[in-house]
Amino acid sequence: MQPNYLPYADISLLPRYEWQQINDVFHELQSAYEIEFDFPQGGCQQRAQIMSMLLQKKFTIAHAKIWLFAPAALYLNDDRMLFASDKKCLSEGNMFEWSYHVAPIVRVQLNDDIHSMVIDPSINKDAPMYLLDWFAAIGNSTTGQYSFLWPDKYFFNSSYLTNNRNEVTMIFDGTFFDFENPAKDNLIVEKGLAIHDMVKEIYQSYILPLIHNNNPEDAAMLSDMKAIFGNATALDMLFSQNISAYTNNTSQRYVQTQYNQIFMEAKNIFNTRLAHWTHFINTLL
Repeated sequence: MQPNYLPYADISLLPRYEWQQINDVFHELQSAYEIEFDFPQGGCQQRAQIMSMLLQKKFTIAHAKIWLFAPAALYLNDDRMLFASDKKCLSEGNMFEWSYHVAPIVRVQLNDDIHSMVIDPSINKDAPMYLLDWFAAIGNSTTGQYSFLWPDKYFFNSSYLTNNRNEVTMIFDGTFFDFENPAKDNLIVEKGLAIHDMVKEIYQSYILPLIHNNNPEDAAMLSDMKAIFGNATALDMLFSQNISAYTNNTSQRYVQTQYNQIFMEAKNIFNTRLAHWTHFINTLL
């Protein structure tokens, strides 16, 4: 089985490439540009965008983006999400959830057959994936809907609706927007990439030792570290937007009071990597 298809772009119009060429490009994207793929709780749109820009500017590979939406992003009062295993054990139950996921997709000629192959090292770091294998690697994918979009489309528009619990929720409204201002000059891609890099360093320095030590006295701190650095929404709000996230232990006041040294170190890493990615992406514009 596979998700339902929402027609946007016709990827049969894309040129076909040899497997070896696409495999070589995949491995260069995966390892040569310091893009962090090991913390995929969020930020797939930023990873997809920088890979798309590299495919266009450096490799001149024609491609599209595949968007996969969970029911939670499509229907009011439906909380079913996509999910995948969290190998870093940052998420509750060691499973993280997505309301959507996106990655570049290309057309590949293998012998007499033509295949759609997804370039997504956050799912498979070894090679491009056949489309059906990509669906199979994402939990709950068969309940959602997918679309192909041309690479100029960066992100989707949402309708803000109130569900039956009187909570405001974001539902995909069927339209997408390009990578342009204000998102471009607000460094939205660069900030997302910098967050991934920062989480990697904080995870290695602070969170992984807490996990390995397995000391009951550290349980509260470990829970806080996971809430702060294992939640994509909290990371964006705390570091990109400089505002509080939605829980008591992810407010600006709580984090800066309880973990000021770690927070300031994380901010310094974030700012350093933000400068790096701004310079790098300027070369691709």
